[in-house]
Amino acid sequence: MSFIDENRFVETFHKLSNIGWTEEGAMRVALNEYDIQVRIELTKILSSLGAEIKVDDAGNIIANIAGEKEDKIAIGSHMDSVPYGGKYDGFYGVMAGLEILRGLREHGVRTNHTISLIDFTNEEGSRFKPSLMGSGLTTGVFNREYVYSIVDKDGITFEKALERSGFLGNESNRIIHDKPKFYLELHIEQGPVLEEEGYQIGIPLGIVGLTVCEFKFKGQSSQAGPTPMDRRRDALVGASKFITNIRDYARRTSDLRATVGIVNLKPNIYNAIPGEVTLTLDLRSIEKEDRERALREAKRLAEEIADQEKLEVEEKHLWTAEQVKFDKEVVSVIEKACNQLGLKYKFLYSWAGHDAQYMTRVSRVGMIFIPSHLGISHSKEEYSSDRDMVNGLRVLAKTVELLDGLT
Repeated sequence: MSFIDENRFVETFHKLSNIGWTEEGAMRVALNEYDIQVRIELTKILSSLGAEIKVDDAGNIIANIAGEKEDKIAIGSHMDSVPYGGKYDGFYGVMAGLEILRGLREHGVRTNHTISLIDFTNEEGSRFKPSLMGSGLTTGVFNREYVYSIVDKDGITFEKALERSGFLGNESNRIIHDKPKFYLELHIEQGPVLEEEGYQIGIPLGIVGLTVCEFKFKGQSSQAGPTPMDRRRDALVGASKFITNIRDYARRTSDLRATVGIVNLKPNIYNAIPGEVTLTLDLRSIEKEDRERALREAKRLAEEIADQEKLEVEEKHLWTAEQVKFDKEVVSVIEKACNQLGLKYKFLYSWAGHDAQYMTRVSRVGMIFIPSHLGISHSKEEYSSDRDMVNGLRVLAKTVELLDGLT
């Protein structure tokens, strides 16, 4: 533990997280000028440490400090943000991993395992959809042809953005070709539980399952003035009833989250009755059965409301990500680290997706959470205290020590 410099870590975090910061929040969207700038700063520091730096064909930056053997303990997260986002999401984990490498090198600590730091590309999926793109390509979830063909709102492909960034690396550097024995990810909770219940550290047991689908309500568009109220087939009225009903269902169901995140109207003008509404429904649960039951209820509600409002309704499945459970031994080691440091911890599940999700395909994975003030994330109001960040760093460092067999 003596090899980390807590003050340097905090100073570096605040200095580099200001890159891309505006009055409206972080604008460090994947492979834009700010993301490129902070990646350059990261690689400069890593180069000064004498780390071996590799970049794969997803643009993921992988830096290694050699140990006595080739087996690796990897620490990773991401530095890209959502538009108008916060400073802490993802960025915190990369900066903590950087401090681990700095401390080991500065104090001449020779570990048994090689220690790696990974900055994953486009975790957020804000510019290029889907999210977790960098970790997905490097672990074999996605193929290169698919990823490279994805375009942003300006028609720029992911491949072209990588080329312009200077971070287009080689397929041979993918993590799937050099799998770490362990993978650790330190992150803010992005929820209110730890702060509200007075815990200093969260130890996720895994990541909940996710199903995303689309509902399309079809009515009849018509002029707003001449059409009597009792003659209307208003698609927005039906969609609105659906949204409130599925919210109420989720409130009555423990360990279920239901979110309508996108709503598109046609014709979407002030003086016409909406004739068509398309919306997305995001369902998350720990148990697969709860999610399947919720989807059946959503379909039933949609059909019932469509019948009441004289509408047609269509449902389309978009994607599903099944629940991921983290390695029991790694979770136990994180718990041991908390106990040795005297920090109060809580076992929980992550309700947000993380690169750790795909890393379970190639490594033994564990995550560490710290409190998020008021549970706010993906917003400029996102905040975790320096004290909480340092607590998380200490747990990460102790976990690396324990996994490496140093203590």
